[in-house]
Amino acid sequence: NSFFWKKNRPQPRARARDRGRPRSSTWPPGVEWLEKGGRMRAGLIVGGATLAGAAVACSLAMRRQKRSVLEEVEDAEEVEELPEVPPEKVVAIFGKLCSAMNANISQVMRRINAQGGQVPQAMLAQYLVEHFETQLQELQAVVFREFEVAEEDLEYAVDYYEGSGGAPRDAAVVDAVNQLRQLYVHVGGSLDLELPADLTVEKMCVVFEEYMAAVVEAQTAFTQQLQTLKAKGGTVSPAQLSEARQAKMQEKISVVLNKHNLNNLLFQAAIEKFNDHPAFQAKIAAVKASESAGKR
Repeated sequence: NSFFWKKNRPQPRARARDRGRPRSSTWPPGVEWLEKGGRMRAGLIVGGATLAGAAVACSLAMRRQKRSVLEEVEDAEEVEELPEVPPEKVVAIFGKLCSAMNANISQVMRRINAQGGQVPQAMLAQYLVEHFETQLQELQAVVFREFEVAEEDLEYAVDYYEGSGGAPRDAAVVDAVNQLRQLYVHVGGSLDLELPADLTVEKMCVVFEEYMAAVVEAQTAFTQQLQTLKAKGGTVSPAQLSEARQAKMQEKISVVLNKHNLNNLLFQAAIEKFNDHPAFQAKIAAVKASESAGKR
């Protein structure tokens, strides 16, 4: 199945010693590979993406025979191997993929809206997910050729720059890859993501409260900017207003998520995980009550 990939593939820093082994799966970035370290469920999602946490377990067996000094030296050289694809190129590749897929999906939605028919939500979600996956498969082949990269090298580079195997994380790469993942989730796709081990329901309640406070702060700041613009006689298009509102929102909530070592995808996954927990439900109710009181 091209929409699944094995969790127990070699970690990036052990890559050299695994060369020559047959690959267990194909690798399109954004279909079976969009979520790192877990399995993608490709299906229809109604009313938003359902995200479930997935843990990746890795066990190392003790060697029965003593290793020679030469073997140890060779392995030491291998585990420090750097990716062949530099982070700047990874960011450029995923930026192009995300931009093209975003334009493609926007075009599809305009065509659907122009038809004037009422498409059932379930049918629309299923169509968008299948369309996204098919188009991404075709697009990535073109982009890989344009940037002259091999799938295996790009896969290894992304794993490395995302911090697998203890490698240092590259924030620009992480952000670029997550933008494509977020787009997939936005159209109705579903990812299995591994949540931080220290993200308890108590911590999630704190994160949620701070997140919603940031949303309110962003809305207030945007309204003030809009009023100032109108007072000066300025005009903006609806598209510019939407873009400005989204930018301000992302600016505020990013501060909260970065503080707790989270991103938009992990935040959504955490909400899904704790959604039925009594403590989290109580926090949601308290935040809603606070917002209602503030509007009076």
